[in-house]
Amino acid sequence: MWKARIKSSILLCALLLLLAQVHAQQLKLGDPTSSAIKAALLELNTTNQGLLLPRITDTTTAPLPASPDGMIIYYKPASSLLIRRNGSWSKLADSSAVSNNQWLLTGNALADSTTKFIGSTNANAFNIRTNNLARLTISSTGKVGIGTIVPTSLLQVKTGIANTSGVRMENLTSASTVTAGAGALGVDGSGNVVRSATAPVFYNAGGVVSQNIKIWADSISQPASPLSSGQLAVDISNAGFTRIMSIQATAKGGADATNTPIVSILGYSLTRINFLLMESKTTNTLLLSTAEGLEPSVSNTTKIFVVVVGY
Repeated sequence: MWKARIKSSILLCALLLLLAQVHAQQLKLGDPTSSAIKAALLELNTTNQGLLLPRITDTTTAPLPASPDGMIIYYKPASSLLIRRNGSWSKLADSSAVSNNQWLLTGNALADSTTKFIGSTNANAFNIRTNNLARLTISSTGKVGIGTIVPTSLLQVKTGIANTSGVRMENLTSASTVTAGAGALGVDGSGNVVRSATAPVFYNAGGVVSQNIKIWADSISQPASPLSSGQLAVDISNAGFTRIMSIQATAKGGADATNTPIVSILGYSLTRINFLLMESKTTNTLLLSTAEGLEPSVSNTTKIFVVVVGY
């Protein structure tokens, strides 16, 4: 009998010592061969078991409404873990909730673009950053700023570099098709994009000419062998006229500087103009006295200055 009492006392002492050690350090359940993690008050170490939390069907049952923040339970009606925060229960987001309600780095498949969006739901601005610097900002009033966090226009671009707008439109080259009736753009003293002054208005007998006006201008030298005596032809086919509105021509003097040739239009088409050059038969007659007569100008030093306006 004494032996039994002694054995029971020894076992009780050993248990008390063990409990005292656990109380002083930590509690570890599972594999006893591995060393305990000192930072953990409670450690579960197993390869084929899990932690089963209380399975609650009603969170209003006392004393759950008075639970401290940080308590975790498994709420059966929602099949979800709940955590106590700020005096109430809320769900712990799972992977499906994250993928369905968060913006992913690989993109999202949106079923409703009217309710799914990136942005703010209050009066704060929304900005996009790279290298931790704000690159694009949308103010609470919908103004967009690139390079500025306080845009004052519906769209404002600020490069911070003098004489550099930062705006570039690709594929618009000198060979691009010109839009009929388009107005030109400019900037005012504050950098605002504005429509520039109205382009010149062209008229003919029918009124305002709405087509794009073309101007062909050149200086033509009299060849050594003219088309015929006093005649000269000019090719204007590269201008692409569909109608010619005006032809102006003047002539530079020939070998005798006092005899300025008189140039007139002998005939024209949309691709060719024929001129006739005449000069005085008598030297200095056109300059000093009444002309006795005209004759074709055949000097190869004669030059004609031509301006053709049309569309």
